[in-house]
Amino acid sequence: MKHRVAIIGKGNIGWAIKELLKNDYEVKQGDITEGLDARDIDQVRAFLKDVDAVISAGPFAINKNIGAVAAELNIGYFDLTEDVETTEFIRGIKSNNVMMPQCGLAPGAINICAASLMKEFDHVSEVMMRVGALPRFTTNEMSYYLSWSTNGLINEYCNEADAIYEGKSIKVMPLEGAEKMIIEGESYEAFNTSGGCATMCETFENKVDNLSYKTIRYPGHLNHMKFLFNDLHLKKNKDVLEKLFDKEVPRTTNDVIIFFVKVIGEIDGILQEKTYLRKIYGDDRFSAIQRTTASGVCSCLEMYFKDQIPKNGFTKQESIVWEDFTSNQFGSVYL
Repeated sequence: MKHRVAIIGKGNIGWAIKELLKNDYEVKQGDITEGLDARDIDQVRAFLKDVDAVISAGPFAINKNIGAVAAELNIGYFDLTEDVETTEFIRGIKSNNVMMPQCGLAPGAINICAASLMKEFDHVSEVMMRVGALPRFTTNEMSYYLSWSTNGLINEYCNEADAIYEGKSIKVMPLEGAEKMIIEGESYEAFNTSGGCATMCETFENKVDNLSYKTIRYPGHLNHMKFLFNDLHLKKNKDVLEKLFDKEVPRTTNDVIIFFVKVIGEIDGILQEKTYLRKIYGDDRFSAIQRTTASGVCSCLEMYFKDQIPKNGFTKQESIVWEDFTSNQFGSVYL
């Protein structure tokens, strides 16, 4: 008998999750366009009746209701959010089953990969997690087209980011910490954005010297974002900015994910570095952001049903074993 899985949200990622799961799971999907308003907890409760697990693939604001009902019904809970406050709310819910937010690309797979690399060192000096969801071709001034949630993009550009500096967990400003990167001969820039560290700063405080997450973009993008968010103060008018982006910035499915982790530290008394790099492209079915994000949460779901994830409440991404994550049909996209 197939496990029964509910998906709430039917956007680009929600659709991709259903497509990945539909052959091996009994899937039901609901969305506000079809009459399911997840802001109404009674509707959520009715929708989640008689399922084994739920994946929230909608706006992060609906996760609180979904998480609360999942705990009440004792079913597995997974989401994709990068929103720190929402994650803290989910963490505070008492459940006898798994509560696993942040199960996408970043946060998600990038944290699992970084934590795995860190295990190879006796002492870790620096952890660099860098992810870019980029159009393969651009002609506009900001060198960017939309490939995922506008709401999520704006949120991570506006909120404080977590980092570890000299062993201590700190907050850093978004759109700061600019650095140049050259990957396989091509130039990029990276800068602070929120959410990508997930819970790693809490886990590794006083255990590593420095740890950071930054978003990768093509050179020049950052200055244009600073003009919009800081000079025009549109970070105080997120609704206006979201409507502007949705109306004027083209969407693309011709994209690439740059997935980059570097760890520097000591192994047997010698300072060494190890790097994990993947460039992941779309295919005939999915864009790159759909493949990576949907595969991330589907891999966690598969591990859950294989008893590879403890079913005892809040679960951190960095507690997941990378080899387990990548060994199933979903997580293998990262190999």
